[in-house]
Amino acid sequence: MKISKPQIVQENNQITYRVDVESIRGNETLWYSLHESYGDLLSKTCDAPLVALLIPAMAIGEDIHINGMISERLLYNLSVPLQKLLQLIIPSLHQIKIHPEDVCCDKPSLVSGVATGFSGGIDSYCLLADHYYSKVSERFKITHLLFNNVGSHGSGAEQLFRERYERLVPVAELLGLPFLMINSNLDSFYDKKLSFQQTHTIRNASVALLLQGGIGRYMYGSAYHYSDAFVGPSTGTGRTDNITLPLLSTDTLDAFSVGGEYTRVEKTLRVAELLDSYKHLDVCVNAYNTNGYTNCSTCWKCLRTLATLEIAGCLERYSASFDLNAYKSSRVKFFATLLGSNDPLPREIVQFAKDRKYSFPVSSHIIHASGIYPMMRFPGRVIRKLKRLTNNSG
Repeated sequence: MKISKPQIVQENNQITYRVDVESIRGNETLWYSLHESYGDLLSKTCDAPLVALLIPAMAIGEDIHINGMISERLLYNLSVPLQKLLQLIIPSLHQIKIHPEDVCCDKPSLVSGVATGFSGGIDSYCLLADHYYSKVSERFKITHLLFNNVGSHGSGAEQLFRERYERLVPVAELLGLPFLMINSNLDSFYDKKLSFQQTHTIRNASVALLLQGGIGRYMYGSAYHYSDAFVGPSTGTGRTDNITLPLLSTDTLDAFSVGGEYTRVEKTLRVAELLDSYKHLDVCVNAYNTNGYTNCSTCWKCLRTLATLEIAGCLERYSASFDLNAYKSSRVKFFATLLGSNDPLPREIVQFAKDRKYSFPVSSHIIHASGIYPMMRFPGRVIRKLKRLTNNSG
């Protein structure tokens, strides 16, 4: 695989960073685009495309030849350590070699910008609770919010990316922070076997490396507690963030995971202290909602969040962003799935209920005992019968 020198082109109100890529797939162009007002943040190195294309190159077993400059520290970490880690997560990947035209050996100081991705979810708000709303050293206080199009928007692609960004603009304005919309065709280099969930840390880190001209620290909201960290096949990069991100750092960008000290329940309780989250919390996995609320209130992420808030006694605080009636119609079945799950996050909620002496509805226990969960597989006739039997039980 050959990566050309980067070209930075300004057109209309956008500035685009792009490199030509040659591989057995043919000749292609990898690009990133953002508003021209943030052009001074762009790095002229090839660090971003190197990280972005490392997994695709390992997937096809092609060495990477770079006609440009990369960070010496990044070259060291990507040549062996990170590749070994990625092979433990995705065993089908091949070890490859990296051949840069030039290596930056100077050690410049970190610039002042501190960035994080912002989706409006629990991880995002929890990170802001600790690194924006709270008293914290200026060098660790968030100065920029990022919203990336690197594969998380699925089949909705660019249209959904733009719609989700616009939905979050009022939140960024409320916070008074610059909110960068970074578009890219990076996802087109990853085949279906290399899903976003499996590779999201690497993809998003490439955007941070793109912005080394003005961003010196990149905080990545952890999805897992330290005790759930694990390196192994099919786990994806999410459970290895504390290992992966330092290997993606350079002498000008300090990348690290934030929030792993909290369980999901603790994060949710932390967020519930933020007034700004009440109207704007966005955890929903459904791309389009027609219920008039930000969240559908019945998908697994909505239910997980609302169940935690209910047990904590904070549910009504979020009546503006969730359809609480829709939630209440689904909660009995969802509680049943919690009782029958071995996944760390549902187990947290069950333990939280025990700690708070919260009693799940009797009907949830009956459904759980019947063995007919998970929720999405309930036969309608059985549910109706169970409701008739338990309509006065909880």
